[in-house]
Amino acid sequence: MPFIKRDATGEIVALFREQSAEARDYLPPAHPEVQHFVRPEANGNGQTEHSHAEPVQDLVSSDLEMIRVYEDLVDILISKHVVVLTDFPQAAQEKLMRRKRLRSSFSSLTEALASEDEEGIFRI
Repeated sequence: MPFIKRDATGEIVALFREQSAEARDYLPPAHPEVQHFVRPEANGNGQTEHSHAEPVQDLVSSDLEMIRVYEDLVDILISKHVVVLTDFPQAAQEKLMRRKRLRSSFSSLTEALASEDEEGIFRI
């Protein structure tokens, strides 16, 4: 990767893993044009130069949201005894347990802040 597709002006408009009729040219991932396509710079108006940046941000945001869904799904499957934690590889077990501890500690913190807020100690 990446094979590139260009528009009529010669700008990269898409990257592909494999060569196709649309994408015959190959550029190394570190090539400046590829890097510019993947990480467009902001122009003076605070807008990105390429229209692909918003869909990329949407995809990243969606990935982050789906991570939470997958975590919850794993928790449900474990609680219903469909799978057990030891069914996962050791590295996955460690990541799941670390994430569960982080979420638990964060949940405790937000509950404490909410109860203190209800008592009038914190006002925003």
